[in-house]
Amino acid sequence: MTHDPPTLRQLLHDGRQQLEQAGDETARLDAEVLLRHLLSIDRATLYARLPDPAPPDTVERYRDLIARRAAGEPVAYITGHREFMGLDFLVDRRVLIPRPETEYLVEWALAWLRERGGDRLVVDVGTGSGAIAVSLAAHADDPALRVVGSDRSLDALRVAAINRDRLAPGRVALVAGDLLSWCRPGIDLVLANLPYLRPDQAHAGIAWEPAVALYAGETGFGLYEQLLPQVAQRLRPRGAVGCEIDPSQRAIALATARAHFPTARITVRPDLAGLDRYLIIETD
Repeated sequence: MTHDPPTLRQLLHDGRQQLEQAGDETARLDAEVLLRHLLSIDRATLYARLPDPAPPDTVERYRDLIARRAAGEPVAYITGHREFMGLDFLVDRRVLIPRPETEYLVEWALAWLRERGGDRLVVDVGTGSGAIAVSLAAHADDPALRVVGSDRSLDALRVAAINRDRLAPGRVALVAGDLLSWCRPGIDLVLANLPYLRPDQAHAGIAWEPAVALYAGETGFGLYEQLLPQVAQRLRPRGAVGCEIDPSQRAIALATARAHFPTARITVRPDLAGLDRYLIIETD
């Protein structure tokens, strides 16, 4: 006895229900994204085709993807894609998944650069997937802008190179190195979204991502304590620094920045949720 294949509507409903039972707070969206990914169609096309029978090879493959998501694997790792600054980045378990809040650093940097123009050197420290460096190069309208992304992880740099070549070919140099130890003085702008979590901040939502990209010692601020004195030695006059931090680090971030940039304008700015998220340093 044969059974008719489920419609795409039924398949989507079953996937959403399974994710809801697994405690996925974005079950509806995740179920839809995974089905669209599998069928390689946009949202409008999916909804137009919901009454159609699911293609024979889709049912089991979709159920496998739903099972992976129900087990906690992030959608971005399942699909291999994550949107950031309107660009489609390829991601896998070698790199941290880009977050929407990090887009602020790119937007702020673009505004800072537009005010100054000219031949500027920007270094994105700990570039990971290349989200910051590649987005900056892709959206900048100044051909004289020089963008470098650095990382100590060769695996991460391989992912960044793929994204650079897809989204900003020829616009970003990639360097293997620890923080700024590889770099001579002469940087105009430093951007960094370094690991900033404490070990006690671990939770299931980030368990699939590389620990080296998440945690930085007992305070979570250890890598920035190493980076900021290096920046102070390498930043040109009237340069700037933009860093993403944990909201709990406001006090230590301000104190550390003031110690190394005593005459600079230093602020900690909130993200869209009102949480202290960005350390901004602007020198004279």
